[in-house]
Amino acid sequence: MRFKQQPEDILKNIGIYDPDDIDLELVAYSLGAQVKIASLSGCEGNIIGTSERAIITINSSADSTRQRFSLGHEIGHWVNDKGKNLTYRCSAEDMRQHQIRRNDFRQHKEVRANKFSAELMMPKYLFGPQLVDCPITFESVKALANDFRSSRTSSAIRMVEVTEFPCMLVCWGSSGSRRWFVRSETVPEEIWPLRQLLKPKETLIQVGTQEVDADKWIDRANACDYTLKESVFFNGHDYLSLLWWQNEGQILELLGI
Repeated sequence: MRFKQQPEDILKNIGIYDPDDIDLELVAYSLGAQVKIASLSGCEGNIIGTSERAIITINSSADSTRQRFSLGHEIGHWVNDKGKNLTYRCSAEDMRQHQIRRNDFRQHKEVRANKFSAELMMPKYLFGPQLVDCPITFESVKALANDFRSSRTSSAIRMVEVTEFPCMLVCWGSSGSRRWFVRSETVPEEIWPLRQLLKPKETLIQVGTQEVDADKWIDRANACDYTLKESVFFNGHDYLSLLWWQNEGQILELLGI
C-alpha cells in the first residue's frame, strides 16, 4: 500500500531508534498537526485541517493503546489525504478495517490509515529485529504488544507482515465466518483459510499453542495430511487464529511441489 510519506522515514527524520521513543504526539507536531485529548461521541478520533495545519482530537475515554492507534490513524489521514479542507470522524469500526472492499473509496482510505498507523507504531526497522527466532504465537504477540504499546490484534497483523516464517492470521466472527485474513510473504497465494468453520464453538477456543491438522483451518483437499501450529485469541469483538507452519517443507508438499 502506497503512502505519500513512509512512516519509517518520518520516525527516522526526528531521531527515533528505540520503541520506547515512539512519541506519536511528537510525530504529529513535526508534521504540523496539533493533538488534543477530549471527550468524543460516536468516534474514536477526528481531524480537521487545511493544506498546512491540522487539529487532531482523540477520545479521552479510550484506553491508552486505543488512543495511540487512533492518533496514528489520524496522522495517516493527515499525511495521505490532506488538501484545502480535510475532515474525518473515525469510528471504532473504521479502525477495524483491514482489507479493502471494492467500490468503497472512503473505506479504502480507512484501511490505508490503519495500515499507516500500524507501521508508524511498529516500524519494520525496530519491529523486525525482535522477530528473530520468535515463535509465531499469541504469547509472543502479547510481549510485542507490551514493548510497542499496541493492541494484540495490530501486533499480530504486524508480526505476520514482517516475519520470515510462513504463517497466517485469520479473523472470524462468532458464527465461524471468515471476516479477513493476512498471510506472510512466505505463504503462497494458493493457500487460503476456510470461509466458514463447521463447528465454531469447538474450534474457536483459547487453549494455548498446539499442533493440529491443517484442515481445521485451511481450505485444501489434502490439508488433512499436514499439520500446523495454532494459537487462538478473542479480542473482544472477533476471534483471531494465528497459524504457523513450523515445518516449512509442508507448505510445498501441501501444494504438491
